[in-house]
Amino acid sequence: MSIQRKIAFVTGAAGGLGKAVIDKLISDDYIVLINDKDDKELEKIVNHYPAGNIYSYSFDVTSEESWKEVSNQVRKGFGSLDVLLNIAGIFKIKTIEETNLDLWHSTMEVNVTSTFLALKEMLPVLKKGSSIVNISSIASFLGSKNRIAYAASKGAVASLTKAAAIELAPRQIRVNSVHPAYIQTKMADHAADATDRTTAEMGSRIPLYQRISTPEEVADVVAFVASEKARFMTGAEIVVDGGQSVN
Repeated sequence: MSIQRKIAFVTGAAGGLGKAVIDKLISDDYIVLINDKDDKELEKIVNHYPAGNIYSYSFDVTSEESWKEVSNQVRKGFGSLDVLLNIAGIFKIKTIEETNLDLWHSTMEVNVTSTFLALKEMLPVLKKGSSIVNISSIASFLGSKNRIAYAASKGAVASLTKAAAIELAPRQIRVNSVHPAYIQTKMADHAADATDRTTAEMGSRIPLYQRISTPEEVADVVAFVASEKARFMTGAEIVVDGGQSVN
């Protein structure tokens, strides 16, 4: 297939941030390849846009074999990628005592291993000048009470990003991480329930606007970092938190 438009691959497409990123990329005239385990939600997303703009790949992002297979499918169907966006992630608020090994391992698998596998297996189809954006969190560098597995996993994503940025710079492939605070998604709803607060109360301590961000506000930054407008950025940690981390 001869493709003139830029092509992006997005994991975690069924989540609130994933959907906002997809919408932004489509509006920027990308062809978007989307992933999630939720088949029904992927179908809804695909049907929301005109044919030829979006294609779905339902698989477990922690599976090495699945990534190998999808990488081959992308190569055969589209030739190469311009952008890889690793958004898939899980988040649970638990104390250290409540965090069992199953939760620890599953958090690391989804948040870190999937990012590594995406990078490793998609590398053969990432062209010169392409961009990888990994979603981390301000929890990667702030003390985060009752979320030890999540904070550790996002710290690992930040470090992985820097290591990959140095290794891939000679190929002119950029690798950056975006670090949001809470976004108005199901993750924020979980945090509100777990801490007996409303999302409005959670946002009241954020200096800018005194609210948590919308998915669209973070998606705009993700799309910028992925684009040629950020062509001299690699290994960067881009914080999108309304000033929460410096307050």
